Amino acid sequence: MANIAALLPFSSSLLATAETPPKFAALSVPPLPLRNGLPRGGITEIAGLRSSGRTAAVLHILAQATAHGEICAVVDTCDAFHPASAAAAGVKLSRIVWVRCGGNAEHALRAADLLLHAGGFGVITLDLCEVSPRVLNHIHYSYWYRFRQAIEHTPTALLICASAPQAKASIRQIELELQAPRWDGAAPFCFLQGMDIAVKVRKPMEGRIQQLSLERTG
Repeated sequence: MANIAALLPFSSSLLATAETPPKFAALSVPPLPLRNGLPRGGITEIAGLRSSGRTAAVLHILAQATAHGEICAVVDTCDAFHPASAAAAGVKLSRIVWVRCGGNAEHALRAADLLLHAGGFGVITLDLCEVSPRVLNHIHYSYWYRFRQAIEHTPTALLICASAPQAKASIRQIELELQAPRWDGAAPFCFLQGMDIAVKVRKPMEGRIQQLSLERTG
């Protein structure tokens, strides 16, 4: 039997693992701590409690996407989307499809499903921030895997915003936590200047966690 190693033109130790480049370029979203931008064809989660900066992060992503001419969708479960604030953050409202669900999480999931399968969107945001934990705990796992399959190998990014990570099929989780407010002046005349936010970026499929800090100015 011939020696297999002798048949190779080079040593196996020289072999390197090649990473397949993504089919669609990621969306650049400075100054958020996304090293390679917002990935396409997958689910990204932004999680945090109130005043953690989660809404500001979502609006920043939508602003970047609509500035590049992309059509985006906001599935607003609890009717919390504020168009004036979005416009002030740079979101081009003429490129936003806004779906109001009146607090019905089941309707929101179905709406997101229809939009994902329709195609043609750059970013689809599913806002679950004000949905009660009891309702969130009853969302079946199959939804997240169905969503992932719907946008896999497409230029669409699904962005889920909630108080805690929800999707079991996400490729990236960004957890935000308010560390401390920053005040200026002396009591009783103090002015809020900004917030210090701690950021934790997880890649569930790779088991990696990255600790970061993000300063959010007022």
